[in-house]
Amino acid sequence: MTSIALLGLGRMGVPMAARLADAGYDLTVWNRTARPRAGRAAATPAEAVAGRDVVITMLADPPAVLRVLGEAAGALKPGAVVVEMSTIGPDAVTSLRSLLPGGVALVDAPVLGSVPAAAGGTLTIVAGGAPADVAAVDGPLSVLGTVVHAGPLGAGAALKLVVNAATITSYAMLGDVLALAGRLGVAREAALDALAGTPAGALVARVRPKLDDPDAPVHFRLGLAAKDLALAEAAGADGLVALAARRLAEATRAGLADRDLSAVVTFDRT
Repeated sequence: MTSIALLGLGRMGVPMAARLADAGYDLTVWNRTARPRAGRAAATPAEAVAGRDVVITMLADPPAVLRVLGEAAGALKPGAVVVEMSTIGPDAVTSLRSLLPGGVALVDAPVLGSVPAAAGGTLTIVAGGAPADVAAVDGPLSVLGTVVHAGPLGAGAALKLVVNAATITSYAMLGDVLALAGRLGVAREAALDALAGTPAGALVARVRPKLDDPDAPVHFRLGLAAKDLALAEAAGADGLVALAARRLAEATRAGLADRDLSAVVTFDRT
């Protein structure tokens, strides 16, 4: 059975680790702070990856990925495959490739879906890398969701930025539309009812139960969404995406980083 190390036990990493352990994989895990876990806990990233066939990272941002794998790189065994599943963008994937030993393969495989999909094994995993490398990790990745080979190394990271730029920007757009409704004297519920029958209906259905609920389950942390739009903007996104990036940055500075992304819909900038 393939041996696996999973680095990062945040909201996504915990259910992913549980699924891999339940599937019978020999699993070692590491996290910067103590978290509920499945698998054997390692004290350091290097200890976690030593002797492992597959190393999965699910960390917050490019600096975290590069720092953690920089600490672990010397302990990676020849022939291991590193599967980078965080959202870090293609430039960071290129930097990561130069950081890893030549005998270690790299697949960038960020995910589409949030915590419920991670728990249910229904993530969409957009993988970039050599076909043989992607095929080599199909077994464990299939426990987590459906693998889509997006193209060469970096293609998965690029596609994830495109999808997240569209998704996150739509939340900011809904906030603007509801603010307009308020200025025009249209009740929010009436506006949401009308929007439910438009192409924005799926977003309305997702957001509506969370409006004005500070205790709503956090499926996608607003601070991470702000990071993703900043990556998209750095990659050349402008127009509406750049405007949404600034909105998310403002909401983060206002203390909403740990709230669900839906909090941006009712974020008051006045």
